[in-house]
Amino acid sequence: MRKTSFVLIAILLTLVLTAQEQKDSVYHAKIASPGVRFIPVYGGKYNVFTQKTGNGHNSLLLLSGGPGETHEYFENFPEHLRNANLTVYLYEQLGNYFSDQPDDSSIWHVDRFVEEVEEVRKGLGIDHFFLLGHSWGGMLGTAYAAKYGQHLRGLILSNIPGFPANDTNYFFSLMDSMENVVREKTINFPRFASHRAQVDSISKGLPIADTALLISLKKDYRKVNDSLYGRTMYYRKPGKIPDPLARSTRHYSPPGGGKYNFNIFEVDYASMMKNIRVPVFLLGSRHDFLHNERYHELKQQFANTSVKVYLCPDGAHFPMWDDTANYFRELSQFISEVSKRKK
Repeated sequence: MRKTSFVLIAILLTLVLTAQEQKDSVYHAKIASPGVRFIPVYGGKYNVFTQKTGNGHNSLLLLSGGPGETHEYFENFPEHLRNANLTVYLYEQLGNYFSDQPDDSSIWHVDRFVEEVEEVRKGLGIDHFFLLGHSWGGMLGTAYAAKYGQHLRGLILSNIPGFPANDTNYFFSLMDSMENVVREKTINFPRFASHRAQVDSISKGLPIADTALLISLKKDYRKVNDSLYGRTMYYRKPGKIPDPLARSTRHYSPPGGGKYNFNIFEVDYASMMKNIRVPVFLLGSRHDFLHNERYHELKQQFANTSVKVYLCPDGAHFPMWDDTANYFRELSQFISEVSKRKK
């Protein structure tokens, strides 16, 4: 009996060590960094990564996109918001690279993620805070604000779909039009001057999948930002992709390892928007693939609060990196304006 127990312990230790070995040096350095705390969620069953930076009067909690993108692409927020009197909290949603990654088909749904955000809020001990959600994180932020808005001072929805996200007909027609959008935006794009043959193949109307442009992609999301598609709609600047953004993409971890259906488009976000009563900032980009020019139409869904709209003129899906000055100027201004109002 005792021998069997030792064998079981050895097996468990092997599994633990194997799991640890799958994490890279960035992970181990990050979790040892100042301000890092793991917050218990899902009734204490799992833990999620958070990191506190700054010591300002107001708090800002960040929700990353994907689902499955890491917090790493938010790493420039503390630097660019250092004059905004903020305490910034980076946060890794359950299932993402720096948090626990449970293999449980029952937990990957929007309502459960909303409760997770609330558990993180309580664990961090913050209230009347600003919440910024980017892409999928903005959809999650919408759902959170509709239910727990009493804890918010303001809601920033960055680069979310510029239309009701449950409008699947529009969404899939948008996806079908991607090849034309890429073609139109890249024919004269300087970044691809050395890839004339590939650009020419697109200009002739050949499907993107049939060109050499995405051979290296092989449907691997982690490489999308350095493809032609990524360089026109995700990150537009020429040259090397910033390291935090590249790391976030490299560490992309879909919920449940991508094995389970997590249909974030089944939720009626438009109805939720009608229940939000804190100031809202729709912060998008002119070149984002999500067609954020429809933000002014989306603004009408918020019937019970004030809504500000701004589209970064030079940004794509990650304007905090490719249109940095405009993005953080407008974000800081919104936070300052709301902070001056009475609670």
